[in-house]
Amino acid sequence: MSSVNRTKDCFLWFMSLIYLFAFSSLYIQIPGLYGDNGLLPAKLVMNTDGDSSWQELVEGQPTLLKLMPRLGLDTQRGMDLLCLAGMVIAFFCVVSRTARDFVSFTLLWMLYLSLYQVGQTFLWFQWDILLLETGFLAIIIAPFNLQMLGKRRPQGNPHDGVTLWLLRWLLFRLMFASGVVKLTSECPTWWSLTALTVHFESQCIPTPAAWYWHQLPEWFLRLSVVGTYVIEIAVPFLFFSPLRSLRIFAFWAQVRLDFHLSSGTPEVRL
Repeated sequence: MSSVNRTKDCFLWFMSLIYLFAFSSLYIQIPGLYGDNGLLPAKLVMNTDGDSSWQELVEGQPTLLKLMPRLGLDTQRGMDLLCLAGMVIAFFCVVSRTARDFVSFTLLWMLYLSLYQVGQTFLWFQWDILLLETGFLAIIIAPFNLQMLGKRRPQGNPHDGVTLWLLRWLLFRLMFASGVVKLTSECPTWWSLTALTVHFESQCIPTPAAWYWHQLPEWFLRLSVVGTYVIEIAVPFLFFSPLRSLRIFAFWAQVRLDFHLSSGTPEVRL
């Protein structure tokens, strides 16, 4: 049980950190993306007449931004407020284990979902949907931390085994589908193992290391494509292995792939 608690706490800490980065990153981009003179003004997808009922809060696209007219705030200021609230909650979750509970992660999920509903194209990327799905799992994984008769509930929950398996299943779906979609797309570059020979000079968001990766020998880039297939299609089955050594191997394989991705390698996921 102690190992389960450590795994759960580590997962919740990283989720807190990811939420902190997500809200902080979005906060500084709101004026340019969603302001009145932004690329996609958020007010255009919101009912700002100030007469929204509480029932309308959860109808259609549920978002806390529907409450902002009641507070005298426009949509942009409302987005600023939600981001700041998310940053504060996520910060306390990062620095305090006690704060990483059911209530905090419920609030974080609701805040990000509210922003996602008006984010339009800029929040329709895979990682935004993945954050919401993983964040929902964090809600049921997180402890309640309720004070009952002066005693705090234990850190472990009876359903921890089930929820952590759901997390493994999410990771399996993500990685396995990422590999399969490359093949089912019938893209000739993926089938001929030449995807990386053109990617680094054509990717939409190049990294500082992308130029250096593009200079690598073609045989190495082809081998990297093969390695991507192995790590994304074959290795994920080891997530469910009864042998701890195989699960650790699968973990480090994913870390290696993520490190490669951070250097500029492409990903096509569902």
